[in-house]
Amino acid sequence: MIRIALVGTGWQGQGHLNTMQNMKNIQVVGVCDVNEDMLKKASTKFSIQGFTSYVEMLEETKPDGVIICTPPEIREFLVRGAAERGIHCFIEKPPAKDLGMANKVQEILEKTGVLNSVGFMYRYSPAVKFTKKLISDRRITLVRSAMLDGLALRPNWPRWFFDKERSGGPAFDQAIHIFDLSRYLLGEVDQLTGYQDNLVVPKVNDFTVEDSFSLTMRYKNGTLQNHTHTWSYPDVFTQIELISHELHITLDLVKGRVSGKIDDETVCFESNEHSLYHLELEAFANAIVENNPDHIRSTYKDSVNSLAVALKAMEALDPSVKVDI
Repeated sequence: MIRIALVGTGWQGQGHLNTMQNMKNIQVVGVCDVNEDMLKKASTKFSIQGFTSYVEMLEETKPDGVIICTPPEIREFLVRGAAERGIHCFIEKPPAKDLGMANKVQEILEKTGVLNSVGFMYRYSPAVKFTKKLISDRRITLVRSAMLDGLALRPNWPRWFFDKERSGGPAFDQAIHIFDLSRYLLGEVDQLTGYQDNLVVPKVNDFTVEDSFSLTMRYKNGTLQNHTHTWSYPDVFTQIELISHELHITLDLVKGRVSGKIDDETVCFESNEHSLYHLELEAFANAIVENNPDHIRSTYKDSVNSLAVALKAMEALDPSVKVDI
């Protein structure tokens, strides 16, 4: 049984608390938040001791690992506080607000040597594992990906999410999952270009993000990918389609399914495994128990490369930079 503390009791933090309730090898020993109302609700709901002081929580509960679910600009102090006490770190995505901060966090992790994992949960999908093995010796020519969601259509969704300065918008906060998974499957990105607009939800004072965008990426190995993204779709749809002269397969990340053809043979795979949040936290727990980083599929060091792609995507989508025909 490993002891886990959590900081940040918002939507993502409470999701992890829900998940860990059903994990026999984890005991949650403390939760922390500067928002006392949110902290009280979380500590009461999950019957866990609450703290408004992060250092006090670490000192009093002495956890083996900490889960950091704060906004990406609040990471360096939290990682340092845990890592310098020998406490292993699970850090939610995005790993940092910018590369400068990310590099500082990485220096702390390297200096202290603690185990670290970033919450790119799609890497733990059995369907992704199947796909990665399937294409391991194949050259992929074209990729079409789409992540469609209705966040901008939900009246009760937290408004800070739609503040470009705070959340970064769909490319930084959500599409980073696609950038990370595509890197995991295909390699490193070389060039990006794209367009964004607000054809459904117009920009106003408290909605400063684009509601949709389209991005084209070129990988160092020559693969081309087009990614379509929206927060104004009345359902949830997340797929990556891989195409070459040898195969045409679709990875459905919502259903955990792989389908299509490879060498004219039909491919069909579907998993009924635990939720991806369960799998990523289980990997973190197992890494701590065995002191074995091989369980972790998304280290902080690797996640910084996905952050770099997301930041470049935001630059490519900047409406102030236009190329007219």
